[in-house]
Amino acid sequence: MKILDTEISDKAAMQIEAVCESLQRPVRYLPAEDPQNGAGADDARSGDPTEYYTVYLPSGLARRMFEANILYELYHIRQFETGFPTLGYKDSPLFSEDRDFVGELGSLIFTAVLDLDVYDSLCKCRYNDAVRWFAGNIYEGLTSAASYSFDNLDDKYNFAHLAVTFTKVLYHTDDEQDKKIRELFADYPLILERSFEARDMLRANSPDAPVSAAAAMGRMLGIFDLWDLFYIRISGRKIRTKSEFDTFLT
Repeated sequence: MKILDTEISDKAAMQIEAVCESLQRPVRYLPAEDPQNGAGADDARSGDPTEYYTVYLPSGLARRMFEANILYELYHIRQFETGFPTLGYKDSPLFSEDRDFVGELGSLIFTAVLDLDVYDSLCKCRYNDAVRWFAGNIYEGLTSAASYSFDNLDDKYNFAHLAVTFTKVLYHTDDEQDKKIRELFADYPLILERSFEARDMLRANSPDAPVSAAAAMGRMLGIFDLWDLFYIRISGRKIRTKSEFDTFLT
């Protein structure tokens, strides 16, 4: 198997084919850096996007990481088809003022929850090294920012953005790394408190199925007080408030 001129190992090819065969639409792969990926693309890039899933892949990766990246994207597609929840955006003042920021915050929460099931799937396919590489990268990225001054944390949305970023790192850390993060960011005790709380919640409530993922997503919104920005959509149902979420849990 070749994908974007990269020779795929036999083992990875079997795993990729198995996932693709289970999907409702065929998958096509395009280079993420290709300028023709935008509007106005033609030839193989044109047509009805509902006929296929498009996976954009970065260039320059070692083969094993390239394979892991493909599987990562395919596992997210599988989540979508099997009914995992999504986040919707409420018509809030902040969304009207800064859609990009709200979209980025929503993406952070969405991936903080749904990536965990994808990482488990990668580990089951023996791509533990790829998951460790990713975890090491985001840990190094966070610790390298220790000298940076984080401003406007009195604003709950900026606070949530930073704390969820911490949470995504902390999910993968061990005790020694936790200690280092606590030391490096001792000037931000509330960020540490909330991010460790969210991390512990995710570890205790594995979001490995649609309902458990929706539960974890709702708990994230509760921890960071974000029900005014987002709602959860699952199985055609919209969970718009904390009280609706409490009913969903029961």
